[in-house]
Parts: sequence; structure tokens; C-alpha cells
Amino acid sequence: METLRRLLDGIDSLNEWCGKTFSLLSLALTGVVVYDVALRYFFSRPTIWGLEVSCILLAYITFLGGGYSFLHGGHVKVDFFYQRWTGRTKATVDLFTSTFILAFCFLLVWLGGSVAWESIYEGRVSTSAWAPPLWPSQVLVPIGGLLVGLQALARWVRNFRIAWKDKDDLPSRLVLGEGGLFEKKKG
Repeated sequence: METLRRLLDGIDSLNEWCGKTFSLLSLALTGVVVYDVALRYFFSRPTIWGLEVSCILLAYITFLGGGYSFLHGGHVKVDFFYQRWTGRTKATVDLFTSTFILAFCFLLVWLGGSVAWESIYEGRVSTSAWAPPLWPSQVLVPIGGLLVGLQALARWVRNFRIAWKDKDDLPSRLVLGEGGLFEKKKG
């Protein structure tokens, strides 16, 4: 049981670190956009790389922050009925929906990894004038799928324990409850 707890804590910590670390790229993204807009509108000299770098940075923020968002309950969910259910009922429904999330993440890793590998192997580059290699942004799809998938697996294990024992004996040490807008962080 202690090994399982450490594994789940490791997944939580990995996604917490990725979310906090790669969220700093939003500062770089802001800088690139401001720089490109200033050059375009004040000097009539737009960069050839500004839009593409912005898209690449946004991809890093999105894909490497997906597991963090899942950990903290930040993904969209409809909880009109859900919020009124008992913990055991919520866990049972979440077990069912988590199966679909895990399947989707598997496809992201498998198919996204295939595209990224082909891009690396063939040396694909963007069709823009700047023409950066495509693999650094394409490899984010399987990595992001893996991060969300690991977090979904951790949540699945926790929900299984709740559904089976009607007791939350493996809670996250980083987030209270299910995360989300009104939950508080531990610590």
C-alpha cells in the first residue's frame, strides 16, 4: 500500500512540477507577442517567426500543463447532478468516465508518437519562411497524453479505492478533494 501511495504521489508531484514550470512560458509567450505586435504596428517590420513561436509556446503550455490541470480539477465537467452525489457514487461514475480518458490518452501517445517519430525520422520542417523543425512541437502530443494519462490513472486508482471501500485512503497530498475552482490546496 505504501508503494502505491508513493507512486500516486510521484505522479501528482510530476504534474505539479510540469504545470508550475511550464506555466512560466506564458511570460515568454507574452513577450514574443508584444515584441511582434510592436514591430508590426510601430515599425511596419513584422518578424517571420513571431506567430510560429507563439503557437509553439502555446503548445508547450497546453500539453505540458494538461496533467496539472487534471490534478487540480481544471478540466471542463458538468457537475449539476454530480455535486449532489455521495463520494462512492461520484467515484463509481468517475471510474467509468476515466476509462474513456485513459483510452483517449493512449491514442494521443500512440498516434501522436507515431507522427512525431515520422517527423524526426524524415526531418520535417514547417512550410513557413522561418521553417523550424516540426518534431519539437509534435513530440508534445504524446508527452502531454502521457502526463494526463498518468494523472487519470492515479485518479482511477483513487476512485477505485473509494468505490470499493467507501473510504478515501489514498488522497492526493497536493490537492484536497477533487480539485476544481472551489477546492483548496493542501499546505
